[in-house]
Amino acid sequence: MGANAMTKAEFFTTTHRLTGEVQTGANLLGDLLNDKSQSYQLVFNVYLSRLSEPGEIGAYAPVAYLAKKNISFVIVPRREVRSVSRYTVQHYKALVTLPGFEITGRFSGPPRFDLRTFSPATLDTFVMLGEASAQVVSLPEAVFRGEAILINRIRMESFCLCE
Repeated sequence: MGANAMTKAEFFTTTHRLTGEVQTGANLLGDLLNDKSQSYQLVFNVYLSRLSEPGEIGAYAPVAYLAKKNISFVIVPRREVRSVSRYTVQHYKALVTLPGFEITGRFSGPPRFDLRTFSPATLDTFVMLGEASAQVVSLPEAVFRGEAILINRIRMESFCLCE
């Protein structure tokens, strides 16, 4: 990747969807989102739509600063997420609930779950689900899919796993 590498992504808050590009350089977008030294994410060529009207573009901005703490989740290409895990990996079906959303996908985690060996609190700020989809709770026909969804752990209401 070059110094000017751009990555397309879809950012979701509790009320809006923002589609744009992030200048990632030699970094992965997942690493930029998990960087605790920056509280905002700079996004270029941003198209904004309301979740109540997901198919309609409500505004365009050449640049936007998104407060990371208010991002519910981000749909990204799989190549933008680090695949190395700190766990012996086992794959699980996951259901994550957030304010206004239900997200399903594949989670890679430890072979055993108990509070002494694993807790969602030990995960990165943005947790990755692969082959994922996000459904707007109040608008069940509005479903957004992607190779990977990075979910803001601090926005999670529940994190459900099954084999």
